[in-house]
Amino acid sequence: MLTIVTVLTCLGALILLVRPRIIGSDYWRATVTPLASIIGSGFLVSVPILRDVVGQWAVIPMIGLLVVAYLIGAAIRDNIAHVEPRVQDGDAGAPVTAVERLSHLALSFAYFVSVAYYLVLFATFLLKSLGIEDAQVAKLIVTVVLFAIAVIGAWRGFHAVEGLEIYAVSAKLAVIAGLLVALALFDGLKLFGAGRGDGTISGHFDIGELPVLMGLLILVQGFETSRFLGSAYPAELRIRTMKAAQLLSAAIYVVFFLLMIPLMGADSQESGVAAIVDIVRPVSLALPLLITIGALASQSSAAVADAIGAGGLLNDITKGRIPVRYTYPWIAGISAIVTWETDVFSLITLASRCFALYYALQCFVAMLSAHERGARSRSVGYALLTLLCVAIVVLGTPAEGG
Repeated sequence: MLTIVTVLTCLGALILLVRPRIIGSDYWRATVTPLASIIGSGFLVSVPILRDVVGQWAVIPMIGLLVVAYLIGAAIRDNIAHVEPRVQDGDAGAPVTAVERLSHLALSFAYFVSVAYYLVLFATFLLKSLGIEDAQVAKLIVTVVLFAIAVIGAWRGFHAVEGLEIYAVSAKLAVIAGLLVALALFDGLKLFGAGRGDGTISGHFDIGELPVLMGLLILVQGFETSRFLGSAYPAELRIRTMKAAQLLSAAIYVVFFLLMIPLMGADSQESGVAAIVDIVRPVSLALPLLITIGALASQSSAAVADAIGAGGLLNDITKGRIPVRYTYPWIAGISAIVTWETDVFSLITLASRCFALYYALQCFVAMLSAHERGARSRSVGYALLTLLCVAIVVLGTPAEGG
């Protein structure tokens, strides 16, 4: 029964989301880009990682990560409104312009790492579906895909792929809708004694876990993409849709974690990032397959999207001296090095640190801008956020992969 409901919910949500009126809406299209990144890989790997760190209390640190991300998003929205126009007009001042350019350089490297991160998750879920658990094989798959990105990107570019993003996101949201409905029904049946639960695992959070949690910022990263949609959408729309994407994704995460509590103690063959497939198996026979398909689609599209973003940033940083198509071999090469020199948990932390550095620089820019405008309370708030992001860069540590 739950399998039928899950599949029907996914199909119904997909039909709704791909309607021309929805697809053609500028508001929805501007919302989809940050939303896709925020609930992409993080949605799939957050439960098993946080379950292994803090047990049944996983929803609490997730709420903490979401709050931090929303506050950082506020700083970036402030920069869209007040800094971006001044930078474009050339009157932002030397300090703001210098930090802004430095933040773009930091973000370009963050994208290199995130390309590796997304592809490692892609390979992990692919091998999981085949019953294989081998980190070296996963890295070989990533290397092959990176080689393809380098060749195709340099030869033809990826602009044709960009148009498929909204359909990939619609499919991913449909899978999430089916997952949430199935979990809600499963929890309801368990509550009234008609379902089988797997219990919970006791919470074991202590202050020593804080550096691990700080290293998980990548799980809710992605909202900053609104900052770079200026050629397609006006500032006011980007500000509204970034806020909407963050609030919607936060609601999805919190509901998901609450519904997952009865399954926190589910037995899984893995304790790593792909354990979500085993955890949801008792709910519906369809869910493991749907999650695997959604994971493969979302990770591959996210990797290409971040490769495109990195290429555009490198082109901008070099002031057009390196054509975008020739940046892809560099991106693939650096991402391959990162892949082979790390494991998946170290990669998550490294990606978090790289994005935290970008966020720190953006919060610092927002602080300078607010100070110049005389908005003292905002300036102090952004200064504190800058320090928090620097702390994540310095103190963030990998979760255990055992």
